[in-house]
Amino acid sequence: MKKVLVLSILITALIVYVARKPLLRDPNADIAIIHDASVAPEHPGMFSRLGDAALPPESAVVTEGAIAKRSSFFVEMRKSGLSPTDIDEVVRATRGTFDLKSVTPGQKYAIYSGLDGRIDSLQYCISHEKILRIRRWNDTYTASIDTLPYRVIQEVASGTIEHSLFASLKKVGADEELAVSLSVIFGWVIDFFKDIHPGDTYTILYEKKVYEDGVEALGDIEAARITAQGQPFNAVRFKTGHAGWNYYDLAGNSLQKALLRAPLKFSRISSSFKARRLHPVTGRYAPHRGIDYAAPYGTPVHSTGDGAVATASRDASNGNYIKIRHNRSYMTCYLHLSRFAKGIRQGVRVKQGQLIGYVGSTGLSTGPHLDYRIAVNGTFVNPATVKLPSKEPVPASEMKLFEKERDVALSLLMEGAGEGSPGKTMLVEKPVPNKNEKMRDSF
Repeated sequence: MKKVLVLSILITALIVYVARKPLLRDPNADIAIIHDASVAPEHPGMFSRLGDAALPPESAVVTEGAIAKRSSFFVEMRKSGLSPTDIDEVVRATRGTFDLKSVTPGQKYAIYSGLDGRIDSLQYCISHEKILRIRRWNDTYTASIDTLPYRVIQEVASGTIEHSLFASLKKVGADEELAVSLSVIFGWVIDFFKDIHPGDTYTILYEKKVYEDGVEALGDIEAARITAQGQPFNAVRFKTGHAGWNYYDLAGNSLQKALLRAPLKFSRISSSFKARRLHPVTGRYAPHRGIDYAAPYGTPVHSTGDGAVATASRDASNGNYIKIRHNRSYMTCYLHLSRFAKGIRQGVRVKQGQLIGYVGSTGLSTGPHLDYRIAVNGTFVNPATVKLPSKEPVPASEMKLFEKERDVALSLLMEGAGEGSPGKTMLVEKPVPNKNEKMRDSF
C-alpha cells in the first residue's frame, strides 16, 4: 500500500512539472532567422515565418487580430482581454524599441496567454520585414525587433528608353526605383540629365527579397549595362577586403570618382558651359563658366565630393552660393540657392552626396535653377567633359575572384536580355561558371 501511495505521489508531481514547464521560457532564446524559404519550417497561422521559437505552448490560448481604423494599441488589447495593467507593462517594455502608441491600421498581432491567464508573449507585425516580439519572464517583460525570413531571387530587366528611364522600367514591369539606383551607381560616369536619350538601352541584374506572405522588396543591383548613344557603360557589384561593397567596370576600375557628374537628381540642363553667352538678365555677352540645371524651388542640392566648405555666402550676382574645396586642385561652386542646408557654413567638412542647399533663384536669375561650376587649379572647366579622377580599383590580390563573379553576372545579364529581344523583366538563376568561357569578350 505504501509503495502504491509513493508511486502515486511521484506520478502526480511529474504531471505537474511537465504541465508547468512550457511556461518557463528562456527570455534570451532567439528566433532562428533563415534566408532560404526552401528550408524554412512551415507552421500554420499568421506568424508561421517566425519558426518554432515563436510558437506558443500547445496548452496556451492564442488571440489574433489587426489594428482597426481610428483605433489604438490600447483599445485593441482591451478587446483581446488584456488588463490595463498588462497593457501598461507591455508598452513600458517596448520603450526605446518601438512606440506602440503610433500603430498603423491593418498591422497584425498575436497574443499568447499562458495557463495562468496572463500574457506569455505577444507578436506584432511592424512590416513585412520586421516584427516586434514581447515575452514575459516571470513578472518582467522583454522586447525585441526581429527580421522575418525571406528568400532571394534574381531578376533581369531590359528595355529601350523611349521617353524616360522611369517610364521604360514601368513598361517592362520593373520597379521604377531602379532608375534612382542606376543614377547613383553610374552617377560618376553618366550625366542622366544630358547623356540619356530615346533609343538608349539598359539591362539590369538585381535582387529581390521575397517574404513568405508574398510581399517583395527590391534588393541590390548586382550588375548593369547602359548603352548611351552607342557607348556601353558597365557596372558589377563586388566586395573587396579594404573598401567593402562597390561598383566596378569590367576591368575592375571603380566607377566612383572623386566628384559626381551632377549635384541634382533628374533635372534638365537649361544652359551649358560656353565661352560666350548672352546673359538673360544683363543683356551682355560674357562667358558662362558652369552648367545651369533647371529645377523646381527647393530641389535638394548635394555636394559632388568630399571636402570643406570654403565659402557659404551671398552677393548680388551669385545670390546664395557655396564653394567647396575638395583638394589642392579641385573646387566646386553652387550658385543661386534659395537657402543653405542646416549646418552648412565656412570650414565645415562635407561628404560626397551630402545635402548642402536647395535650388532657388537668388542673384542675377530669371527662374529657379542651379549654376554648377568646377574649377581645376583655379581655372573653370566644363563639368560635363572634365576627366575626373577615380577611386581605387579592385586590388590585384582579389582580381581573379572579381573576374569570376563578373563573368557569372554578365552571363545572367545576357540570359535575361537575349539577342534582339524586346523589353522585359524575367527571373534568372545563377549558372555554374565555366572557367574556360570568356563572358567579357562576348558581352
